[in-house]
Amino acid sequence: MSRKKIFFLGLLLLGAGALVFRADLQRSALSLLVVSELIDFEKNGWLEKFSSPPKVIEISYAGPQGTVKADLFLPQEKGNHPGILLNHGVIDTGKDDPRLRRFAQILCRSGFAVFVPDFQGMRSFRIAPSDVDEIQAAFEYFISLRNYVLPHSSGLFGFSYGAGPTILAACRPAMRAKVRFLMAFGAYYDLKNVLSFLATGKFEFEGKKYSKEPQEYGKWVFLANNLDRVVSPEDRSILQSILRVKLRDEKAPIDHFLPLLGKEGKNILALLSHADPSQTENLIHELSPQLQTYIEALSIAPVMKQLKADLILAHGREDDMIPFTETLRLARAAPDPHRVHVEILGSFAHMDPEQKGWTINNFTTHFSEGWKLFRLVNQLMKYRHGTS
Repeated sequence: MSRKKIFFLGLLLLGAGALVFRADLQRSALSLLVVSELIDFEKNGWLEKFSSPPKVIEISYAGPQGTVKADLFLPQEKGNHPGILLNHGVIDTGKDDPRLRRFAQILCRSGFAVFVPDFQGMRSFRIAPSDVDEIQAAFEYFISLRNYVLPHSSGLFGFSYGAGPTILAACRPAMRAKVRFLMAFGAYYDLKNVLSFLATGKFEFEGKKYSKEPQEYGKWVFLANNLDRVVSPEDRSILQSILRVKLRDEKAPIDHFLPLLGKEGKNILALLSHADPSQTENLIHELSPQLQTYIEALSIAPVMKQLKADLILAHGREDDMIPFTETLRLARAAPDPHRVHVEILGSFAHMDPEQKGWTINNFTTHFSEGWKLFRLVNQLMKYRHGTS
């Protein structure tokens, strides 16, 4: 039996249960249609059969650092709609990424107006505090489009490292009352925890310890993102040479570079390669003030209590870039636990489903995962139908 048939058999069962036991039958049915698109993402699902393709309007607006291009996906039905600003995150294809556009179309077919700005910083594999300004400006422009958007039923959606600035934007005083809901997939809570994991492969939550082989790529992307914050020109040049080697081949040796580095460069590499999580904090304190400020400015921990939006969180348990415990920390730190919905998906790694064998023997696992995905989508659809 094919993966899609097994999973969708489970979805039919859970969908039938939802239709029987849930009060909002329309929302449950719509959620099931959306999930049918997500479980086999590369192919069209049932939602396609019961909805019209979105209208797409190309837009340019004034951002904090210049003109920003964006795509606005609109349902065919006339009138204004609940809105989602979709942050493409750290990806070089930006708003034009085919998978992102497919996701935007799915959300739009379900009844949302979807706004996808092109954030040049993240498109260049850089995350900076200025991205928070860009997200705020984009959202405020988006909800000003009152011919298309219901401003009080609109929210933000961020992925992975791009979810960090998205959450920070929602926590700002000028944004708190404007963001109705916030959804984040694979987000982080504190960059210090992520750096510790990328170096050591160890992480913990509420006294329980975990270990997992992290992606080497993550630590070198962090270095590339912060190379211009290295004060020493000599160390910056050597670290750039190391980056060229490591981004080409993560297993390539770099021992011959180490004697050439000064204290600053050695401190950075020590942070990215230490083995004991208890040393992470000390190693961060050895970094330049510029780097320490950067880490602090993009960490969510100090501002999470200021969030007013409803929070929908998801994370892959097998994530080897950002440990799933970061999402658990986000949920724990939210100011109102009754306004948080969180799912940890065993079938996902960082952002994509794990490629495991799908057989009738592991149907129970897939049914459980399908039910989690259904609950996530159903939670989001509350804002589509105004029942939140």
